[in-house]
Amino acid sequence: MRLLFLGTGAAGAKKIPESEIKPGQRRCASMSIDRTVVVDVALQSFDFATKLGEDPSAVTDIFLSHSHPDHFQRSTLLQYAAAAKQRINFWCHETAVPYLHLTEEDLEQINLCTMKNMQKIQTAGMTVTALPANHVAGPDEQPVHYIFEKDDQVLFYGCDGGWLRCDTWQYMRKNGIVFTAMILDSTVGELPGNFRIGEHNTIPMLRLLVAAMRESGVLPPKATLIANHIGVPPYDALKKGDYGLLTELGMTVTHDGLVIEF
Repeated sequence: MRLLFLGTGAAGAKKIPESEIKPGQRRCASMSIDRTVVVDVALQSFDFATKLGEDPSAVTDIFLSHSHPDHFQRSTLLQYAAAAKQRINFWCHETAVPYLHLTEEDLEQINLCTMKNMQKIQTAGMTVTALPANHVAGPDEQPVHYIFEKDDQVLFYGCDGGWLRCDTWQYMRKNGIVFTAMILDSTVGELPGNFRIGEHNTIPMLRLLVAAMRESGVLPPKATLIANHIGVPPYDALKKGDYGLLTELGMTVTHDGLVIEF
């Protein structure tokens, strides 16, 4: 798999047009997989991908983790839809639909595809499973993490979620899932007692989580471990030394424009 990180910041990331992004600033969370799949359509996702030389017309499927504005912008979805060679498949949890505010005209440009907890689908040459995340979006919305499987590669995308929900953890263990790579939420860093701890990871939480997953066999020693959804000012993860602590855990710390292949 080839991962291209189009935005790696937490909710405090810059919600401004791509033209106003300065070097070193983190965009809102978005990522592409093998150039054909996009996960989360944040504000600058389409424009930054184009700036990096990606071909947006190659995108066939978009997966949404939840409806928060740092992960979903209707305007960005429609940019991808307009560029696509055919109607794009837009996947989200069924409970997210009311919070997307898509018009009938919007729905004529995309294939709206809904998923349920633990549902597994086939698309874009991949098997994709939606797992419930420990995060709060709309009042009745269930945010999700995703498992992407292609050939012998198994990727976990887990931004915006704290400690794994029990049913998600049991699903992984009971189904004998072994990850080739895991992308884990790293929003809170070393910040103690922050209100976000209920739905985002701290570095101490990651330290325990990684150890448990390795001991259980879900995360083998050679798996690629990625820290994403990084805390940004006013809590500056770089200045606080979080990057070094994450590296000590064996994690690659993302930055906008980073490519990881495995």
